[in-house]
Amino acid sequence: MKYGEDKRYYHVEYCYEKYLKVKEFKAKERLEMDRLANTIARIHKLKKVSTIPNTFYPYIQELRNDSVLFGKVSKRYKQGITYQTIENTYTYCSEKIEWARGNKEFKNLMSELKYCFAIVKNNIENCLRDESKSAKQKAETEILINHVDSMRVVNKAINSAQNKKVNESKEALDITTLFD
Repeated sequence: MKYGEDKRYYHVEYCYEKYLKVKEFKAKERLEMDRLANTIARIHKLKKVSTIPNTFYPYIQELRNDSVLFGKVSKRYKQGITYQTIENTYTYCSEKIEWARGNKEFKNLMSELKYCFAIVKNNIENCLRDESKSAKQKAETEILINHVDSMRVVNKAINSAQNKKVNESKEALDITTLFD
């Protein structure tokens, strides 16, 4: 038995490793959630992250857990959209959110956050598609750059071989041998 940080005992062969994996996963999720909250506060021009209402976080958790609205409700824990993807989508939609904040009147901060979150939910697929396109273009550019570099090396080798042949032929030809 192994004594954990949470003052519990864990079975060494099975439970303790599982406990460490869960602990690592939760720490990673917590960091991603903090970054998401910072991004939301920055885009909505909030002074602190703590000004985001606590009643807004269940909407984020619902998207993260991939909750099902219709049919048989089954528990899905952290199987939906990742916090990182939500954060990237917030950044992707920041201009739309700025436009909505400037042109619409909201009753309070919560209604503004819910409206902008609906914008984000509607654009998640577009963000993922654009990210995959940019990643594909980046990979193609890398391949092209590597190909161009290899062609430069080959071109230099050809040029040096040709210059070497020209120099050898110039040395072999002497003007005095022509007059004999």
